[in-house]
Order: sequence, then C-alpha cells, then structure tokens
Amino acid sequence: MNLRLLALHQQVVVIDRCPTLAPPKTRASIRDVPIPTVLADALAGHIDRHKPEGALFRTTRGNLIRRDYFNADILKPAILAAGVPADMTFHDLRHNFASTALAEGVPISEVSRWLGHESITTTVDLYGHLVPEASERARTALDNAFASALGSA
Repeated sequence: MNLRLLALHQQVVVIDRCPTLAPPKTRASIRDVPIPTVLADALAGHIDRHKPEGALFRTTRGNLIRRDYFNADILKPAILAAGVPADMTFHDLRHNFASTALAEGVPISEVSRWLGHESITTTVDLYGHLVPEASERARTALDNAFASALGSA
C-alpha cells in the first residue's frame, strides 16, 4: 500500500436510504491522487488503529458514512474549530487541491487526471486562468534551448 497516493475506486451511494459501496460514476473517476505527508501520516495512524475493511472511514457503529452526515457532523465542526470560513464546503477542498497544484507548476494534464475529469477541457475551463504564466515558462524554456544550441548560453 502506497500511502503517498490515495486510491479512489469506490464511492458511497445511497440506495433505498441505505449507504452502499459502488464504483465511481465514470472510468476517469477511478484514480490515484497524491497526498501530502501530513495526510499520509494521519491516514497511516487511522489504518493502524481501526484496521478498516472495504472503506477507509465508517461510523462508530461500522456503517458507511453518508455525505449529509459527514458534512453536518464532521466537516462543519472541523471547519469551525479550525477557524476556516463557515461557508467552506467539501468541494472547496477539491478546488484548493487543484489551484495549489497548478500554482506550484504541476501540469494541468496531471491535475485533470487526479480530479477524475473525463476530458482535460473540463479542467482547462475551470482552472485554465490559474496558469497564465505557462506561456512565459514556455518562452523561457525555448529561449534556453535555442541559446544553448546556438552557443550563446
């Protein structure tokens, strides 16, 4: 098990008011997502303590966690305790992940794959404005390559 990558291959869906594990909605949604060391360490501790089977997190009674329960009873109290703006949503974490990766120069194609977008066009439409310096990086790379080839480096 590689704790530097989080394997996403199942999701919780509610069928007849009962949470059930199911495959993600698209093939692109099945993916490995890189995670920071602090999260990898926390997950390793959780796995050591709870020995989860089938799903990484469950309620104290062993049930799968529904999205509405998670948002109300776990995420919102954690947001308030951390002093984060109260209107932050779980989806905002996804946007933060993508924005941070792009700001650090991660190729948009990788971010697209990690987000589970079926088409890179979706990612470009949502986050393309965050990489305007890409043209300058390309110019610099080409200048460096040609300068070296022309002996003017």
